Amino acid sequence: MNILFVCSVYYPVTGGAQDPIDQLGAELVARGHQVDVLTRHVPDTTPKEEVRNGVRIHRVPNPVLPSDFQALTAELHQFIRSVRKPDVIHVVGLRRPLPMVAELLACLWHVPVIQTVGGYDIPDAVDPDPRLVWLTGRDFVLPVMRRADLLNAASDDLARQTELLVGERAPVSTLYVGIDHELFSTAEPHRSAGALGPYVLSLRRLEPAKSVDSTIKAISLLKDEIPELQLVVAGDGSERAALEEYADRLGLGSRVHFIGEVPIEEAASLLKGAFATVVASKSEGGGLVNVEAQAAGCPVIATRAGGISEYLGGESGALYVDAPDGGLIARALRSLWFDPEARERLVAAARPLSERLSNRSLASEYTALYAELAAAGQAREFVPWDMITAALWEEISVLSGRNPTLDDAWRVPREIEDLVLSTADEEFRALGHGARAFYYLAWSSGVPVAELRKVCDFVLRATGDLPKETVAAGLEHAADWGRFDIESCLGYIRN
Repeated sequence: MNILFVCSVYYPVTGGAQDPIDQLGAELVARGHQVDVLTRHVPDTTPKEEVRNGVRIHRVPNPVLPSDFQALTAELHQFIRSVRKPDVIHVVGLRRPLPMVAELLACLWHVPVIQTVGGYDIPDAVDPDPRLVWLTGRDFVLPVMRRADLLNAASDDLARQTELLVGERAPVSTLYVGIDHELFSTAEPHRSAGALGPYVLSLRRLEPAKSVDSTIKAISLLKDEIPELQLVVAGDGSERAALEEYADRLGLGSRVHFIGEVPIEEAASLLKGAFATVVASKSEGGGLVNVEAQAAGCPVIATRAGGISEYLGGESGALYVDAPDGGLIARALRSLWFDPEARERLVAAARPLSERLSNRSLASEYTALYAELAAAGQAREFVPWDMITAALWEEISVLSGRNPTLDDAWRVPREIEDLVLSTADEEFRALGHGARAFYYLAWSSGVPVAELRKVCDFVLRATGDLPKETVAAGLEHAADWGRFDIESCLGYIRN
């Protein structure tokens, strides 16, 4: 089969949906299938096209402004000419705007499209942060969720939440994502493990929902009782500067080590060498890092948020805490430290649970689903729902021999862009494309212009000593996570 995966972010970015698709893609290629990946060009230092483990990766810019979408058409023309027509398109992670592009391509090629909802893709009943991301892209994502040939979710918990959001698609099935089990089970302990001594690993995005501050608090509570225990924080995000400051304030500057994002191979070795890992999330689609830890023989201390216990295989898969609370995490760490036999029993019980989510096991399930959908799929027409999708379809459908139907399809969207940006301060616009994208996306997400101008003015005054490129890049990153408040903007700029 020819399979096209569409992912918002992909290698070399780690974490989230991209890792399992990266690993599953290699497995599918090994079984004789052809696999392509369409993703956003993040970071922009990566090549536009490359082959990794037999998977062909195609990267396109991340459009925000109408003028960005207009420029995207040339990139999509090139992609359509260069890729072999797929039998099925599988969108993993519904972050703006590529799910919409996948729907457009599916209609152009007359092939079915599957959409798998991942963590942070839709609003969460407990954590307010995913809603911020959702608001930046709902106009592109919600319509295609309603049109997909198959809509599923990466966990039962996400499936239930998806049914609440798109009730007409109920029941929403679950399609688990997996891990490269061999990579984690055979990894060697990290080269720095001996020098560090015993350490707890936090392998997380540094965002509020991940509650890394609670793990730092736990290490503080144990600093006298277990003075040799260290904390390694692998990951990055808007909270990094605040977390570093918090660790210093607690007197943990020499015991908490922030090492930034790491490649997946290094993540495996860090897990292999760790005393334990802590996943104190407030919300979580599934939490593959927990399964990776199980495969590596690293005990997991986790909350039961979202699909965590589901992926861990139930109560025997981890040591659970009832809340992301430093005291509860400290108690769990203490119990493992002073009862080595209990720690080993946990490792022994958890390791086989991880095998059920090996990509080698899941590959057959995926290909059977693709074959069934491709055989039953019916061609459908793309029906635009706004001016951007109408203009994109106008230009892309010419490739299929259609005659143009719109006169200057981009004129009105570009006029709206100019009108919106005219309300921003000229000095702010001069920061660069990232700043203009931030302003436009904030406006389209419903942020009042008066409030938005206050944020922009504060950012200008607070970052006057920084290069314009740094400020613009930070603002664009903040906007990608739906963060338009002053504190978040400064966090992304400084990190």
